[in-house]
Amino acid sequence: MLPLLAAYGTLHAQQNAVKDLEPVVVTGQGQPVKISQSLFPITLIDARRIQEKGAVNLMDLLTTEMNVRIISDNILGSNIIMQGITGQNVKILVDGVPMISGEGNEFDLQQLHLNQVERVEIIQGPLSVEYGTNALAGTINLITRKMKPGEGWQGGLAQYLESVGQYNGSGWLGKNIKGWNLMAGGGYTWFGGFSSDSYKSTVSTPDGSVRGKNWNPKTQATGNLKLYRKWGNLHAGLSLQYFNELADAPGNADPGTAYLTATDNRFVTNRATALAFINGKLNDNSYLDVVNSYSYYDRTSEQYLVNLQNKSEKQMSNAGNIFSNWTFRAAYSHQQPDRYHLNYQLGYDVNLSNSEGDRVSAAAGMINDIGVFTRLGATFFGKLEAQGGLRYTYNNRYNAREINFLGAGLPLISSLQLRWNINEHWYMRAGYARGFRAPSQRELFQDFRNANHYIIGNPDLNPELAHNYSAGIHYKSGDIRHNWKINLTAFLNHIRDKIELVELDRATLPPAYQTINVARTYQNIPEFSTRGINLDMAYSYGDRWQLKPSLGYLSRSGSNSMQQQFGSWEAGLQGMYNWKLPAVRFISAWKYNGPLAQFGINDGKLTDRTLGAYSLWDLSATRSFLANQLMLTIGIKNLLNVTDVVQTGDGKDGLMLRSGFKPALPVAWGRTAFIRAAYTF
Repeated sequence: MLPLLAAYGTLHAQQNAVKDLEPVVVTGQGQPVKISQSLFPITLIDARRIQEKGAVNLMDLLTTEMNVRIISDNILGSNIIMQGITGQNVKILVDGVPMISGEGNEFDLQQLHLNQVERVEIIQGPLSVEYGTNALAGTINLITRKMKPGEGWQGGLAQYLESVGQYNGSGWLGKNIKGWNLMAGGGYTWFGGFSSDSYKSTVSTPDGSVRGKNWNPKTQATGNLKLYRKWGNLHAGLSLQYFNELADAPGNADPGTAYLTATDNRFVTNRATALAFINGKLNDNSYLDVVNSYSYYDRTSEQYLVNLQNKSEKQMSNAGNIFSNWTFRAAYSHQQPDRYHLNYQLGYDVNLSNSEGDRVSAAAGMINDIGVFTRLGATFFGKLEAQGGLRYTYNNRYNAREINFLGAGLPLISSLQLRWNINEHWYMRAGYARGFRAPSQRELFQDFRNANHYIIGNPDLNPELAHNYSAGIHYKSGDIRHNWKINLTAFLNHIRDKIELVELDRATLPPAYQTINVARTYQNIPEFSTRGINLDMAYSYGDRWQLKPSLGYLSRSGSNSMQQQFGSWEAGLQGMYNWKLPAVRFISAWKYNGPLAQFGINDGKLTDRTLGAYSLWDLSATRSFLANQLMLTIGIKNLLNVTDVVQTGDGKDGLMLRSGFKPALPVAWGRTAFIRAAYTF
């Protein structure tokens, strides 16, 4: 009996140890909690997974995630669609600080390097009470590296090589100096560009030469500096982050000049963020999180006429835009350890945005979004957790009373989260959130005119008002060897006055622009809805192997579809096998993306333009050396060799409106092999 009791005690201790090692998340929480205790469904991707996937940037990381689509363009970069909603409604944070969106009012995911990222937390669905405008479709928070406790030097080097001609390297160094942690790091990416065969066939000159590419060459550089220390349970410090990108867009030879000249474009992007923060426990029951930051973004577009005979060039234009943002955010959370586990949060969130430049209307200026928020939660009967939230919203350009809380004309955004812990294996989640998004400065004041574009803002736009509903049932069971998880979730988003970029009536334009390639403006769509259902499963056998199949269906509709539903399936299969003897971990990630339609009304008739179906499949193998200080990963990305995916249909509205109609969109640059080595000390 004693040996049996001892064995049971050992097993029980191991199971508790596994639970204690459960990862902690911070995004959208009152204070850090274990991922299984979150009221929100969170996907957590840690540094090990980033390394094993060979992900250089956020685009690489998210291509095989469910409920996510990446749409790429050689000028605008790679933008995200989440829950069927485009990226201006996805909040992207770095250490809790909102990032300034890219040139097309959506963030270019290729500009978010992962070299210094410790983990990525993804919440699908709105966090409007917590983060305000833009946090409707989802929130993605990149948490950067922190030093381990210790007095000595710490650091690391990493190098990534990809056969397409992409190289990425990074390094960091840190030291604890009398209680202060000082870290500095930097990195680079060089990409030579890529042209698919289908692209070459449409633009080649009579001699077969092609200068242009549908994935443009670029060089990127990053730098960061962090100084922080711990006082009791509080962490406080400063950080600086810098990003620079030089992207070339070589033009194809112009047949109008007998292929003797070409027009090249060059895009220079600079981004900088300064951050001061304090976070941690004030006591056993209270938590404080304060973030103050300043973000700066500028992008310059240069155009050159190139003489292909003698390689000389003449600058034709030079235009730049500058966007800046101040963020002041603080939240105090308290949890009472009584029978009801009463908890509450109080906070403020201030965002002050400004823009200026050659492609911004003179009417542009400051857009200030100010919020005061609170959340109150409790546990009833030991099983039902409930949390309600309110956010008072002020915008200096729009009357937020249109939110009309409880029909009383109050500018209050509301949310409600429920979790019912049925038993140790089953639990259910349900949630509701109101959304409010004021038009951005680009949507209001953009003024982009050149030989190929006529894109102007619309100062008469209304803010977006949204409702989100979500529900799910979850099952988990396991022991030290076998672990099962099943998640069935559903969501519904309904947006009034959805802001979209639409085709202009060319007859109303100045004569010089009536035949231009791209003529667009922003417009409110009276009604827009997305709904979806997802089934995710996971089985793992200890740390030996894991299998995670997924299936999802998305439906989109609205005024521009005459309320007709446009559906799209997606499926995924992720697997891991740990080959013990040579200590090699194999990772497989496959995702199928069904046809996705962009719909609109043309001359009173419903039209659509549909991006065809495609699948992406990545394989990799990872092994550690030198007592886990050196990690080596080799792999193949895009095993199925997908490049451009055809768009069909006669609709004017496409997934990349700012670049005009394209018969195919670039999805990936074909099958490539990669190797990544990372050393830490």
